[in-house]
Amino acid sequence: MYEPELSDFFEVESCDYCGECLAACPEFGRRLEDPARAVRALAGGVELDEVLRRCSSCMSCSAACPRDCNPYGLILYSWFRRGHRERYPVRASLVMPLEPENAWWKVMGSLPDDEAPLLARWIDLERDELAGRALFAGCNLQILPYMADTPLFEGLPIFGRQDLCCGEVYYRMGALERVRQVADRLTGIYAEFPAREVVAYCQACYNVLSNILPRYFGARFPFEVSYFGDLLADMVLSGALDVKGKLSGLKVTVQDPCHAKLLGAGFREKPRRILEHMGCEVVEMRHTGEMSLCCGLGHGAARFNPLDMAAGTIRRLREARATRADRLVVYCNSCDLLFSVGTQVTPFVIPVWHLNELVCEAMGVRTPRRNLARARAMVGELFVKGAPKLVSRKRFYPCD
Repeated sequence: MYEPELSDFFEVESCDYCGECLAACPEFGRRLEDPARAVRALAGGVELDEVLRRCSSCMSCSAACPRDCNPYGLILYSWFRRGHRERYPVRASLVMPLEPENAWWKVMGSLPDDEAPLLARWIDLERDELAGRALFAGCNLQILPYMADTPLFEGLPIFGRQDLCCGEVYYRMGALERVRQVADRLTGIYAEFPAREVVAYCQACYNVLSNILPRYFGARFPFEVSYFGDLLADMVLSGALDVKGKLSGLKVTVQDPCHAKLLGAGFREKPRRILEHMGCEVVEMRHTGEMSLCCGLGHGAARFNPLDMAAGTIRRLREARATRADRLVVYCNSCDLLFSVGTQVTPFVIPVWHLNELVCEAMGVRTPRRNLARARAMVGELFVKGAPKLVSRKRFYPCD
């Protein structure tokens, strides 16, 4: 039985309980009467509703901590204890990528005829071409595989399977026992994997595979983990891709995804440098960088309520629209999906584009625009076909 300690995720000895982490929180920091008291209470095992029910799992608290204590771990550990005691509403299984009948798998199973063969190829881990450097397609690329069928990925073989999920969604929900199982399983699967370097397409997969699983869950991989965004920045900024000034006059605003907050200012600056190199004017939203608001996905972690997710998405779209930018640029496929859903149901309409799509546009390469259709498919699985689970009182525990 997995029995983690708080000290596995939170630097108890280093924390001086100053409260700066929660005071800085863009979700509820101003509402907390005494942030220092709240941190001390959480560390003492008190499950504070004022924190645990409002948290969007966005990680800003850990980015703000002056002593690098990972206060986000305090919240995750509290959620873990709650989940272990009360179990999880069955509706949560709809977005958990390793649970039966989840929405991710359902959408992957109904892809267009030109995308399904991509997944069929990616699942073969025995291909000789995977030796050396290979790109890992996580859940949020497997649901949008057409995005990897562009010249940006030439010479970079791709692999991905449903059972190779890195566990990021579970981690954000505090389902730590499930994440430990994921770490153990991936350690076994990858023990004989031929690649010397695995390039993560997504910044969430990159942070989980390179930092979270090895640091907190004992995973060991025989390869280096790198990030596709760094390769893209090298191709663009070196001039290898002829895109300089090709998007002049386009005003954009950028969504920084949650994991990017913990990967440093330089990490978050690269997408902006790419955009500016292509001639775009970058305007920032009210909350940006380490204090960026979640796209809405993480808002489901506290109460597993889709209405919380919708509210988070709408709030962020309102900020994006207020910049008067021509486009909202994301570098996370999950952000792409959530915002694409949001633009269909709110008046805060702004075109949502992935950074890779803009680079292709600057290259003169036409790529499919299927984010809205895929978002609608996801909504159908969650709210129509998944309706019985949404209203069910049943509970379960995600564990092999």
